[in-house]
Amino acid sequence: MSKPNYYDIDDILAVQERVPCVLQVDLDGLGSAGSGGSSKVHRNSRWALPFWMADRLNEEDYVNMEVSPMFSKQANRMYAASPVSVQLRAISQHYYQFGLHLGDLVPEVPQVLQNMYMQRLQKIAQISQQGGNIETLDFVQSLDKTESRMLKLCQQSKSSMTEWQQN
Repeated sequence: MSKPNYYDIDDILAVQERVPCVLQVDLDGLGSAGSGGSSKVHRNSRWALPFWMADRLNEEDYVNMEVSPMFSKQANRMYAASPVSVQLRAISQHYYQFGLHLGDLVPEVPQVLQNMYMQRLQKIAQISQQGGNIETLDFVQSLDKTESRMLKLCQQSKSSMTEWQQN
């Protein structure tokens, strides 16, 4: 769905999110010192790898990538129940960008992203137009990077509109 952008630092950070994987081959030389002296990693071992690495290894059939916990069915039900109350920044600062990368692998992710973004965008627009208060502070602190940029753009737009109306 989305190719990593080599020059975009936020995209680089988004593909650093770890995803659970199951190793499909035995590998020599990768075991840790605490594994009783064995340097072999056995097939069916579970690893959490950065998405950029897991995606490539998945293509080569070295690992089977599993759904990231932040996009599990249970998490998706929680997001659908109350998208505005979800603390996205605590889940991932790059939630939407990471979700775009998972779109090809997990068919329901694009719909989850769209539903959540549209509902949260309404709240972002409302906050940018009305100003902040104590209630909105919690919501603003829960925004991921994409939503934070959108809030800033909405606030700049309101400021420009107010300036234009006064002149």
